[in-house]
Amino acid sequence: MRIEFLKPAIFWLLLLIPLLVLYEIFIKSRKKPTVLYSNIQLLQSFVSSRTQILYYLHYIFHLLIFIACVIALARPVIPERFTRVKGKGVDIILAMDVSTSMRAIDFQPNNRLFVAKKEAKKFIESRPTDRLGLVIFGGESYTQCPLTIDHKILIELLEKIKTGMVEDGTAIGMGIATSINRLRDSAAKSKVIILLTDGRNNSGEIDPVTAATLAKDLDIKIYPIGVGKEGVSQIPVDHPIYGRQYVSQQLNIDMNTLNKIAEICGTEKASRAQNPEQLKEIMQHIDKMEKTEITEKVHYRYYDLFYYFLYTAIFLLVLEILYSRFILKRIP
Repeated sequence: MRIEFLKPAIFWLLLLIPLLVLYEIFIKSRKKPTVLYSNIQLLQSFVSSRTQILYYLHYIFHLLIFIACVIALARPVIPERFTRVKGKGVDIILAMDVSTSMRAIDFQPNNRLFVAKKEAKKFIESRPTDRLGLVIFGGESYTQCPLTIDHKILIELLEKIKTGMVEDGTAIGMGIATSINRLRDSAAKSKVIILLTDGRNNSGEIDPVTAATLAKDLDIKIYPIGVGKEGVSQIPVDHPIYGRQYVSQQLNIDMNTLNKIAEICGTEKASRAQNPEQLKEIMQHIDKMEKTEITEKVHYRYYDLFYYFLYTAIFLLVLEILYSRFILKRIP
């Protein structure tokens, strides 16, 4: 919590404190008595070191009241900063393959899906002003998270993704079609699908080229990314008796189809990530390609604290009056 003062020049009044002290001690305390005593010894029973301390405490009350009034006049506030963002953002759907082949461990020490999720999370965190959504596909596809600005919820749903969530297979066309369905009514300046897959289309009712053509007609750009090394990879399989086993399997990514999708949608060519570093670079490149143009205006809301110090001054004043009337012994 940060406290600011809207009228800090008022604090120059604190320079008067030495003058007030001098006035209280050397002028006010030495005023002429209203009653004269012929013998000062008669007053000794009233005077002690304790009574002298109590007497000077009376001046401390005056000093604290003055300081509290000065702070109140300086207008102490707690500023709350908030930002209003104006501009047209980008609506982005992350379409992720969750087929069994995404468990391949050629992205040592983790599998393809783990690395894809990790880089997708970084990408989401780098787009705070954009709406993002998540579509997953295997043999079929569905929306894991619709377009949202609540990236915390989106990341939570992203982290829950795992292979086996849908029927096995690779329906790239259906993944694109489901993503298009989420973007078709968007009024955003730019609509984007980031497609992450490690296989070739082998299921689904819509082929990838037809889906890409539909995306082009709706002015939706697709960035296809092939995830994984070409050739034989190790895939973990949980055997009911022998436990986890690793099976060698030939995994081929259909880069020709992915390049065709990119060509149709005007995003040059598909990208290929054969290790985590390459996938990171590809996601960073897409992030730069699809920058959001926004204007940011900072506003401040102030919570006044002056009345706390004003009430403190009034409280001290009342306390000082009670102290003077009922505790201090005065001889006029």
